[in-house]
Amino acid sequence: MSDERKSTWTDREIVEELFPATPAKLVPRPRSYRLEDDGDGRVRILGPSDALVAQLQAVPPAGNPTGELCCDLCQRTGTRRWLGMYRAEVPGTAGRRFRYLTACRDRRSCEARRLDDDGIVALLRAAS
Repeated sequence: MSDERKSTWTDREIVEELFPATPAKLVPRPRSYRLEDDGDGRVRILGPSDALVAQLQAVPPAGNPTGELCCDLCQRTGTRRWLGMYRAEVPGTAGRRFRYLTACRDRRSCEARRLDDDGIVALLRAAS
């Protein structure tokens, strides 16, 4: 690292220092949102100060179970055993319109791999 003495380094600082030519998309950025399992197959999206921003419902799997999906949050690719479809109701539509998101079923691992909030921001933008 640099000549300065520092006791801890962020993921972003390590990547930028050791690999300066890394594309910006691959460098971890600060995150404002986090996902949390609510039980009953639902996922809560919590924003700054842990305010509930949206709630996702699991969509029952259909089709070929060996088909590959890509997580919209951490970009992991896998079969429906590891990834699932979730939906968020568009506010003010009384359950007639939804926005969909593909996400890992293992929330803790997905949160550890997620580099930014881009997937959540796109969902929230589309849902409003």
